[in-house]
Amino acid sequence: MSEQLLALLPVYGVPVISLTVFLACCGIPLPTAMIMLFGGSLVATGDLSFWVIYLSCLVAASCGDQVGFWAGRIGGTGYVERFAARGPKRQRLVDRARDYLERRGIVAIFFTRWLLAMIGPYMNPVAGAAGMRWRLFITAAVPGQMLYVLIYTLLGFTFSHNIIAVAQIVGNASGFLAAGVVTLAIGWYITRVLHFSLKRRRRRYLKPRGRRIHR
Repeated sequence: MSEQLLALLPVYGVPVISLTVFLACCGIPLPTAMIMLFGGSLVATGDLSFWVIYLSCLVAASCGDQVGFWAGRIGGTGYVERFAARGPKRQRLVDRARDYLERRGIVAIFFTRWLLAMIGPYMNPVAGAAGMRWRLFITAAVPGQMLYVLIYTLLGFTFSHNIIAVAQIVGNASGFLAAGVVTLAIGWYITRVLHFSLKRRRRRYLKPRGRRIHR
């Protein structure tokens, strides 16, 4: 499937990329990341316009989010259960989406657009069935998709000469990005812990100020 889609890119370009992104956000397993990477590489070669690729992918991704959200809102939990029952992998992803939504709320919508993109399409019907307000969903989903499309398009543009190697290394770049964010978070946490530890030690060894009382 991936080879067939990539073969269509030089001929049909934007329609193929947009349709792939839309269907992937609806829950159909398609190599969205790889398609956008190659779209970015076509921008670097001058075959496609950056803004055309970016806006078309953004609109396609946002429309796919809406399809999933309203399917869950109209169909309710019954639809989500049927959606998850199509395979054990899909069931696991739906369970992860439910758990993440319960723990993070609206923040989960934003991060599952780009950082945890593998569960994004499963988060949409879960959020709709859970009764999340549409405006809140839009507020978190659209900025997340803007970042998602920008990251992959720029990666394809920057590494256009080694796009095959990048696609193989990155694969689903959400894992790569997640590892980077987790590393930064751990580094920040360690820095804060060391800062407060040193601060407490300084206070412990400082002599109290003020006038001495003679007895």
